[in-house]
Amino acid sequence: MPNFIFCIHNHQPVGNFDHVIEESYENAYLPFLKAVREYPSVKLSFHITGYLLDWLLENHRPYIDMLREMVKKGQVEIMGGGYYEPILAVIPPQDRVGQIRMMSDKLEKIFGKRPRGMWLAERIWEPQLPRYLKEAGMEYVVVDDYHFVKAGMKKEELAGYYITEDMGSALRVFPGSERLRYIIPFQQVEKFVENVRWVETLGTNPAAIFADDGEKFGTWPGTHQWVYKEGWLEKFLEAITENSELIKPATFSEYMDNNEPIGRVYLPTTSYMEMGEWALPAEASETYTNLVNEVKTWPDGERVRRFLQGGFWRNFFAKYPEANWMHKRMLYVSEQLAVSSKQLTAHSSQLTAHHLLYQAQCNDAYWHGVFGGLYLPHLRRSVYENLIKAENLLEIVSGKQKAVSSNSSQLTAHSSLTQEADFDADTFNEILVRTPSINLFLSPHNGGSIVEMDFRPKAVNLSNTLSRWEEGYHHKVRTQSEKAGSGEAKSIHDLTASKEEGLEKYLFFDRQQKVSLVEHFLKKEETLDSFKKNAHEEIGDFFNKPYENNKGQGSRVKGQVVFSRDGKVKDQSVLVEKKITVKDNEIDVKYRVAGRGERPFAPTTNTDQLLKFGIEFNLILPCCDGSEGFYDVRAKDIGDKGLESTGEIAAIRQIGLVDKWTNMRVDFSFDKEVSLWRFPIETVSISEAGFERIFQGSCLFFFWDIALDTVFETQFTIKVESI
Repeated sequence: MPNFIFCIHNHQPVGNFDHVIEESYENAYLPFLKAVREYPSVKLSFHITGYLLDWLLENHRPYIDMLREMVKKGQVEIMGGGYYEPILAVIPPQDRVGQIRMMSDKLEKIFGKRPRGMWLAERIWEPQLPRYLKEAGMEYVVVDDYHFVKAGMKKEELAGYYITEDMGSALRVFPGSERLRYIIPFQQVEKFVENVRWVETLGTNPAAIFADDGEKFGTWPGTHQWVYKEGWLEKFLEAITENSELIKPATFSEYMDNNEPIGRVYLPTTSYMEMGEWALPAEASETYTNLVNEVKTWPDGERVRRFLQGGFWRNFFAKYPEANWMHKRMLYVSEQLAVSSKQLTAHSSQLTAHHLLYQAQCNDAYWHGVFGGLYLPHLRRSVYENLIKAENLLEIVSGKQKAVSSNSSQLTAHSSLTQEADFDADTFNEILVRTPSINLFLSPHNGGSIVEMDFRPKAVNLSNTLSRWEEGYHHKVRTQSEKAGSGEAKSIHDLTASKEEGLEKYLFFDRQQKVSLVEHFLKKEETLDSFKKNAHEEIGDFFNKPYENNKGQGSRVKGQVVFSRDGKVKDQSVLVEKKITVKDNEIDVKYRVAGRGERPFAPTTNTDQLLKFGIEFNLILPCCDGSEGFYDVRAKDIGDKGLESTGEIAAIRQIGLVDKWTNMRVDFSFDKEVSLWRFPIETVSISEAGFERIFQGSCLFFFWDIALDTVFETQFTIKVESI
């Protein structure tokens, strides 16, 4: 008789909105568990990630009480995992073990039983994991049958579990069925019964294993209506109960205790099939998707598809430099915490710092597939918020800084810090200037630009923007528009909804990552529209080019860094020097642009001699483009003040960006009049609800009309403060 292992994984990312979690609770989590409880013979292997578990304990304690009763009766086996659902392979070893043990401790406290096995986040498997999972007390893990197929096995060989190991640390590995993932809950219940009958032919005591997201049972579009109102779940549970001679419900542990492993396997580095598509670069992703769809139509397509594999999860760090920087910042904080742990005895702030670090390791913000992930600013913001708070606490523990209210912009410190290191692992050093109020990460190799600018009292990374990268699915957005206009029927591959019309108008992409303090030399006639669409011409070789770090000059003043570059503009030699000085919550920037002449810059009416010299900033406040955020220009009425507004402002000396949601502001003050182009950075991405436009920050381009036969100098100050 086939065993049926029914494994449900419920997850919410750290930093998700309360109303979104509440909606999932009402539409999926609660009705699902209530329904299963009414069928005591149906067993669950159940996983809840730590952030969601804590939310349920705080907001819906009766749900936890109901689950505890089901565990006590033996209907539910609680599974462990990394507390905040990290990709274990890309966090430090001590954090892998720490997160799993933290989860096991919490589950044992709530349910009275320590988990024996675990859910692996996004089923990201790498061969070195068994030793760490075993060290953390895990006996088994569930991945996809896809992992086993990529090891050369056939699906007919996967009706049970296998043994794998690393350096002698053995672990049991269960293969979740891809076929069942597409049947449950989307197809008629009879398809599930047919699959179980097929599994029955595969050996003695075989197992049909379903392991997938609980959000499929009511949160995904259309599923609440189908699963509950149209009765799919009730029919499914009745089918299991009524077919007791065919289906034997079991948990992973029950099956493992009563059945020997089928054999030994060494799984390759992989995840589920769809992840391989998403991790590829845009062109490769589109080509791979088309190839897989084509192979499916071949008479012997399954024979070929078995050996097709897409990309590798870590390639998201190559695909998105923002994800790479965020990941390496996380590693830097983990390293600081590890050093602190060795040097200091246990301290309440130090323990809290571990929790903050673990929250920053939640996987969702580091990648993008069908779900928003990296494209959602509030998830990225949560990562940085936790990292900055952890660093602040570590300074308190080490005695370098005194704790004060987060509403204050003044932190008492012994000294500022300037550190040079390869923070993002690209073989080129970055520079960190840290004061009590500011973290400023500068990249000499990337134009002496600002890669990250943190306001520490509010734990906000103001540089937390996302560039407009091309995606493999963007051709579908254009195709939708074309077919909508032609009246042609859409193929199944084009049937992806859009949340608004005209998204194809926003499909222009950035040449490089959107960072700040970036110099541009443009033609005098260049326009805001061309700059916004990245269709402008760079007439100099300064954009994204290496700058010299003049250490001798910068080291004379604490918190000061000096950059320079000898380059070309219109085939003429030009020297650009910029001096950045950070004091508490202010950043002072001085520029000197020296062309072939030595005479001081002065306004001229000879437009043939002029070009635009400008400095680009890309910033995002926690309010994003909400009503609580706006531009503040005291000298002029600029009309639309929203941070998502577009326009040109001439001859100003001051502009502020205000966030009333978190009560903070960023002010730019100039020593001479400057013109400004402003526009929103907006991406087009895909989510489970369709294509959508997302605000990723505000681009500010400050510029002057200058002549190359002059020496142009300017100075401005950036001040970040609580209000």
